[in-house]
Amino acid sequence: MRLLARLALTLSVLLPLACTAAPSEEFKEGTHYGRVREVQPPADPKRVEVDEFFWYGCPHCFHFDPTIEAWRAHKPADVDFVRVPNSLGRDIGILHSKMFYTAEVLNLGEKMHKPLFSAIHEHNQMLASPAEIQAFFTAQSGVMPDIFNSTFNGFAVASRVNKAEALARSYGVASVPTLVIGGKYTTNVGMGGTPEQTIKIVDFLIEKVRQERKGK
Repeated sequence: MRLLARLALTLSVLLPLACTAAPSEEFKEGTHYGRVREVQPPADPKRVEVDEFFWYGCPHCFHFDPTIEAWRAHKPADVDFVRVPNSLGRDIGILHSKMFYTAEVLNLGEKMHKPLFSAIHEHNQMLASPAEIQAFFTAQSGVMPDIFNSTFNGFAVASRVNKAEALARSYGVASVPTLVIGGKYTTNVGMGGTPEQTIKIVDFLIEKVRQERKGK
């Protein structure tokens, strides 16, 4: 009886621990994430920037967009999300990067983002020329053709495109969509396996960056 009583006491102590002490999920460097070619120092060490390198013509980016958008809506308060268009060395990619930054300069980024993806991947509008892009912007937003053209071909858009291309090269971005966390770590859907798992890796890396900045 004493042996049974001791066993019962031991189980009463261990069972709650077994129910609550689940192992933390771990992701492996080289498998689930990697490091960028050239680390970029943060503008604000108290904030973590997540950059999504994408191209409007990429079907993988189109399918990943709802997942990253859902995450963005509930991201941590200390995290900044930045879309960065990338041409992948293609002329049409440069056009689409100019398209993205034209929308941004005209304060139409949120209004135009989903329609641009939808036009290409759901309505077979390739948006492969400045004239086609201008007509689409005018139809969607009402922006006057002369305003669009001066912005699309202006210095502000050109400088942002050049900066985005240079940043992609410094990070070593070779495919899209690619996510860079804290200017140091990178992952993508290929490494994550699924969009949902990729978001878990992003959250893991955000916390990793936080702890590293604290010196832990």
